[in-house]
Amino acid sequence: MNEQFYELPQEKQLRIINAGLEVFSKNDYRHAVTDEIARKAGISKGLLFYYFHNKKSLYLYLFDYCASLIINQVMGDENGGSGDEPASSGNAPGGKVARWETVTDFFELLEMAAEAKIKVLEKTPYLADFMVRGYYSEDGIVKEDLNRATMESVSSAFRKYFRNVDYSKFKPDVPPMEIYEMLVWMTEGYLHDKRKSNASISMKEIMEKFYVWEKWLKQIAYKEEYQKTEA
Repeated sequence: MNEQFYELPQEKQLRIINAGLEVFSKNDYRHAVTDEIARKAGISKGLLFYYFHNKKSLYLYLFDYCASLIINQVMGDENGGSGDEPASSGNAPGGKVARWETVTDFFELLEMAAEAKIKVLEKTPYLADFMVRGYYSEDGIVKEDLNRATMESVSSAFRKYFRNVDYSKFKPDVPPMEIYEMLVWMTEGYLHDKRKSNASISMKEIMEKFYVWEKWLKQIAYKEEYQKTEA
């Protein structure tokens, strides 16, 4: 993409981003029309491609943007950092240790991450549908890039976010990364099924499902003495 996009006023950047998210969230990659994105953003198609070169470049930028938005929320705001800080910053403003860095329980961190992610989905129109379409895209033009970006994002977030976890609570034959991936897949699969059936997505219902799945996985993963959930 053209770095001059970042020189635009933030309001104009967000207008282009939101237009792209709306159109791509309602259509699969191949059938999303860039003319419609340009129209909704209030710019010409030529200017849209000046900033992003082509449809694929715009789509992959939006996918990275959404992933970064979620990571920044998880590692910021109520979790102890700043939602405006880059996800790689690690610490809260003023050199303070972020809240998530002080938590050593794997499943408590998962809850914090899920609750922070829900906040992003609630306040960012079209983000949930866009990301779910991306995760399950079968379009050969973007599938390989999306799979690579997703794997790198999940792996990087896991290494950083769970770095202070007390893994001695886990049963010896249970890999923590696989438990994490299972919970991610269950949540994304639930959203995918909802989208396919055109059912409305309730964030409250998602969290209720999440807590049930988390409880099941905790029974599978943790040694017996650590399975009791505090009231």
